Amino acid sequence: MGITMSPQDYATAFRILAASARHPENIGQAVEERILSRLPKQPALLDVGAGSGKVAERLAPHFGSLTLLEPNQNQIAGFKHEKARIFLEPLERYQSPEQYELVVCSHVLYHVPLSDWGGFIDRLLTFVRPGGYCVIVMAAGRGPTYRLCRDFSETMLFGEQLLTTMQQKQLPHEVLATMSGFVAKTFEEMHTLCRFFVLEGCYTAEQLAALSEDEVRALDEKIRVHAERCRGDDGVYRLEQDEDLIIIPKP
Repeated sequence: MGITMSPQDYATAFRILAASARHPENIGQAVEERILSRLPKQPALLDVGAGSGKVAERLAPHFGSLTLLEPNQNQIAGFKHEKARIFLEPLERYQSPEQYELVVCSHVLYHVPLSDWGGFIDRLLTFVRPGGYCVIVMAAGRGPTYRLCRDFSETMLFGEQLLTTMQQKQLPHEVLATMSGFVAKTFEEMHTLCRFFVLEGCYTAEQLAALSEDEVRALDEKIRVHAERCRGDDGVYRLEQDEDLIIIPKP
């Protein structure tokens, strides 16, 4: 039988992620406090996997130019900025001689095979000018979102694997523990968001397609229990997400 998400479900999940996630503010604060004073005036930004453009929008006042890579046209469709150039392609296909004072890659590595992470990070760094920085953000191996996903899968990738990769590559880096999260007004919205995290992150398409009708019902009921736990005393549904923000300087 299998279990899937409808286009409307995806739209709801992406809307909640874009509207309520706090990682753009966390990235902006980290750049302002730890990086910006070390960059020249009017620096250039490359945002890899830019999503809805919220990170670039938050950083825009500090940068002379913005380059956004986002292969999903539906996600980036609403973003407009006079400083911005948008390329509808992933990092792997982006070809440019340009380098940037700051390269940001937020919540992208989940979609890259772990065996390719070293090469992916190397490619990110090729676009960083000497003296510049790369910032990588991932959900951390702790907190409510981690516990949600770990209840369904032991193989989903989190910031702990990124830190191991950084150590293996012996790259100098700084780790900032940050807190993000998502807010939904109704149970239906939070249920859809939890289904998005579980179905997209914890199972392959083949695994989902192989589920029996009883297994589908049991899986969905388990997701519903997690969504119900997100209801606060004020009736608002919140799912907190611990995140690791990694700052890599390029000599």
